[in-house]
Amino acid sequence: MSKFILPLVTYLAFIIEGTVIQTVTPEHYGYSYILIPHFSFVFIVLMACYLPPRVSLIYALIFGLLTDLMYTDLIGIYMFSTALVAYLITVLSRYMFSNFLIAVVLSAGGVAGLEFLVYGLNTLVGVAHGSIQAFMYDRLIGTLILNMVFTILLYYPFMKLLRKTMNENG
Repeated sequence: MSKFILPLVTYLAFIIEGTVIQTVTPEHYGYSYILIPHFSFVFIVLMACYLPPRVSLIYALIFGLLTDLMYTDLIGIYMFSTALVAYLITVLSRYMFSNFLIAVVLSAGGVAGLEFLVYGLNTLVGVAHGSIQAFMYDRLIGTLILNMVFTILLYYPFMKLLRKTMNENG
């Protein structure tokens, strides 16, 4: 039963990204800032820090594809970007002692890397037309803050779930 809890929690984070967060976004209150929740990706980054690499890559591919299917017109950008960034986080985390601070920094770096990669790929194929300055000011800063708050608030409960999963799976 516990092997279904980790995918379920990650899926719930994915659902929350697209539903609950829309009611509290700054756009509803007349601000130009865009907050993009990457809650399932934050969980994937934490998996990349503590679980075997194949686990986070499988989750990254699945949830990247789900993001593409639900929110974009171009299939593959999020799937590729999420998997690539999760792999890079896995490599980086192997050279660092994983603790709360390192996990938060890697999570911030992962979200920033994902946002820049998606922006770059969308610009390359002609989907995104804004300047890099507008992207950074209107989207990146708020997105980083939102996802770091999420990481800080849910780090310990998610770590408890990961430890339980690791102990039961050997």
